[in-house]
Amino acid sequence: MDKFPDWLASTLASDATEGRGVLPLWISSLKPDARAVGPAFVALMGQDDNLSVREAIQAPHAPGAVLVVAGGSTSRTATIGGLMALEMQNAGILALVTDGLVRDAREIRQMQQFSVWCRGVTPTASQKQGPVVVGGSVSIGGTLIRDGDLVIADDDGVVIWPKEQIDVLLSKAEAK
Repeated sequence: MDKFPDWLASTLASDATEGRGVLPLWISSLKPDARAVGPAFVALMGQDDNLSVREAIQAPHAPGAVLVVAGGSTSRTATIGGLMALEMQNAGILALVTDGLVRDAREIRQMQQFSVWCRGVTPTASQKQGPVVVGGSVSIGGTLIRDGDLVIADDDGVVIWPKEQIDVLLSKAEAK
């Protein structure tokens, strides 16, 4: 989103919140030099099941949204692969942040307009049986993420700013 300045990095975002809203360090960028700043759009996946992600891609969301998918912290299968990443990019989704795994890592790394922050990679595909939970709020590593919260993600990690505090936190980050 052009409303957020290029200088806004996860380190400044974390400083502005005094360390609150930082996702666990085991969620990291799939490719170097990736950066995404945009409004969160959330989904909750089931154990080894990504039907919610498929539904989220089809659901209405803000342009430049960052899809945040929780519920994958113990999954052994991929939250997305290369085809779903391409669908997300084509739907105007800027990035994916998930506590799950992804597959087709090489394909995803080569995408110019789409980035991923995740727990790791796997070759195993997910089931698509549900349940489906899209929108509302999710939690990753004890951090609550709601639709419309601001996601700031780069090589240093992922920080979530509550939507009601974005202007105040942006001022604090700029002052830093």
